[in-house]
Amino acid sequence: MPRTLSTFRLAVFVIAAVAPLACVIGVLPVALVFGSGTALPLAFVIATVVTALFAVGYSAISREVLVGGAFYAYIARGLGSVVGMGAACVAVVSYTMFVPGGFSYLGFIMHTTVQTLLGYDLHWVTYSLAAWVIVGLFGLRKIDFSARAVLIVILIEFILLLFFDAALVDKLGTSAFPIQSLDIGGLASGAPGVAILLAFTCYFGIESAALFSEEAKSPQKSVARATYLAIGAIGVFYFVTSWITVGGVGPDNIKGIPESDVGLIYFKLSDKFISGGFTTIMQVAVITSMFATVLSMHNVAARYMFVLGRQGCLPLVLGRAHPVHGSPTMASLTVSGISLIVIVGAAYLGLHPMLGLGLVALGFAAAGVMFMQALTSLAVISYFRDHPQRKLWQHVIAPALAFIGLLGALYFAFENFEYLSGSSNPVVNRIPIGIPVAMVVGIGFALWLRRYRPSRFAAILQDHP
Repeated sequence: MPRTLSTFRLAVFVIAAVAPLACVIGVLPVALVFGSGTALPLAFVIATVVTALFAVGYSAISREVLVGGAFYAYIARGLGSVVGMGAACVAVVSYTMFVPGGFSYLGFIMHTTVQTLLGYDLHWVTYSLAAWVIVGLFGLRKIDFSARAVLIVILIEFILLLFFDAALVDKLGTSAFPIQSLDIGGLASGAPGVAILLAFTCYFGIESAALFSEEAKSPQKSVARATYLAIGAIGVFYFVTSWITVGGVGPDNIKGIPESDVGLIYFKLSDKFISGGFTTIMQVAVITSMFATVLSMHNVAARYMFVLGRQGCLPLVLGRAHPVHGSPTMASLTVSGISLIVIVGAAYLGLHPMLGLGLVALGFAAAGVMFMQALTSLAVISYFRDHPQRKLWQHVIAPALAFIGLLGALYFAFENFEYLSGSSNPVVNRIPIGIPVAMVVGIGFALWLRRYRPSRFAAILQDHP
């Protein structure tokens, strides 16, 4: 595939995958009310620090292993091909599940927004299918074409949120930054596990730069730089925005927010401190933010399939690139096909687009990514164990600390999945068990390959087709 992505464009894809506007409006209010309340900014500090520690080891191994399989490739190099194939199975399931979940969530947001603003009451699946067509077409084009489209969306998101923050600071003054938010004791009150868990989910997609390493102009440098750039920008942004949110709501008013108003916190703050017109703009911008996220995750899922197909671990046809655009055509079409089946199936069964499919799929994907991040941290330690240029901080201490932090986040994810899924159904909230099941299936497949298809098994560790 052609190398057309600069460090800046890689960072754009990472930030788009994280979807800052969608996270702020959809996740921060839940973490604020059901988590640690006024100390929410400190939860983001913890998540940012652990994510940055993960990025230290992740960036180090990305300079050594330049294949586009990211987690899967790094885990295979550090922990062996069998474990790597297990991780690949988790990755494919997690990212592919995210895409139809994102489409249904997007369809729900578009349905409610259009109905509120224009009065049209079209079925949510109509909007999901419209977005599906556009994302599918973008997925078949050159990756830098998608980058230009995503860049516009990201710029709009940050301008809106920076304006929102500035407007509240202008109206509230120093009250926008209540001192209670810096009280570490406040973090321990309430439900700190929920707050920290949700803060971690706001970094979902932070690893995506490495997936485009084969399309980066200088992958040895740009992948690490793009990841650090994205984590730094997003970390500061989440910390400041969550702090201002506490000030806007009022530290003493958080516990009194009715559950029905949790998802409307930012729109109500916009109505109160800015204007109804700006609120409308924010509602529309949430749609574009979610669209950019789905597009980025579609590209990520397609590239996992492309690498596995190219190595013969999935059907070889998935490893074919477009002769003109260089995009993973068949893998992209496969992701689109799976998404279409799931979306239409959910609509036919009458599932709620957000609670019945959207949040469940997104929550599962977030837990799957944290699982792979933890394995990657172990893989970094193992990979550099006998490396001639082994460095204690980069290759041992930072990834070990990241592993411990991610293990804690995973525990919170499994114990508090209802806050990710938005469902109180006990069957739905056992869905995360699919992650270790996928891991076992992948390991079983790797053992079968090793015995009956040794050439394909050997290809797992190859950097090139």
